[in-house]
Amino acid sequence: MPIIPETLKALRESLGLSQQRLADRSEEIEGARVSKRTIARIESGEIRPERVRAHTLESLAKALEVKPDDLCKHKSAWSDADWKERGYTPLKLTISNEVRNNFRRVARHYGVKTRDLIHAAPWMFTLLAEMSLAERRERLEAARCAWKEALDRMPAHLPQSWPARHYLEDAQCIEQDSLIDRDIFGYGLLDTDGGAGGFDPDETNLFVDFLKRAASRLDRSAIDPEHLEHFGGGCIPGWPVFETWLTDLTGDDEWARFAIENVKGIVDAIPQNLKGEEKTKERVQWLIEQIPAEMKALEEERRAKLEATFAEFQL
Repeated sequence: MPIIPETLKALRESLGLSQQRLADRSEEIEGARVSKRTIARIESGEIRPERVRAHTLESLAKALEVKPDDLCKHKSAWSDADWKERGYTPLKLTISNEVRNNFRRVARHYGVKTRDLIHAAPWMFTLLAEMSLAERRERLEAARCAWKEALDRMPAHLPQSWPARHYLEDAQCIEQDSLIDRDIFGYGLLDTDGGAGGFDPDETNLFVDFLKRAASRLDRSAIDPEHLEHFGGGCIPGWPVFETWLTDLTGDDEWARFAIENVKGIVDAIPQNLKGEEKTKERVQWLIEQIPAEMKALEEERRAKLEATFAEFQL
């Protein structure tokens, strides 16, 4: 049976392997070396599927830890059971258009794939969470040292210093327990006898505050702390990325923005003579013209329905 180029590429990417890394991986298996050039030619169709040698097919299968027959089946023919049998878990997840657009913008600006971002999400979040806890530990230690020095300087005959000392010790213990529990949002602090008093959970939380502080030290054209949306209730905030880039590109026109977010390959197709701030008006018009009539009609219908729904709520 002939190898299916799309299946080879899908399996390679599902493991997070580049063509070079797959070639290196095949070299690690005795008698199974396949060069990067051969892999690239197979995936591009330069080598006709039926012309791929049996040895190459078997070598690729070994490197990908699948059966040779698996590379000869169209990806669409694979069932969830097929993927699970080979150590994969098919994701069936519904995400908002805002999240989808974030994935696309990040992929475009950093040259990564959406699949890579999904693979990296757990350790990326862990890194941010642990950074927020580390910052809190540093601030707690700095406060402890500063307060100790201040209280040590306080004349011993002043009775007011003793209650302050006890309050400080209680606060330190509460924060320390929160850090031990990895309470990144700080909601556990609200359940203590004294309460946190430092934030309103409907407005913000300790993790959101950390993210805003971190973003304030970075390039706002990539991620702006003012754009972070806090939903409360321990939810991960919403945060659009590269909004400045999108605004500049579309002149903040809603239909030009719709085109960027929904017409595949449109950014790369923008003519060179329409790039630059001085060409914004012409570029916006061009972007709008690239929206297929059927797609635009469906979007207009969707917006009309939403508008009607909101109007009903206001009655």
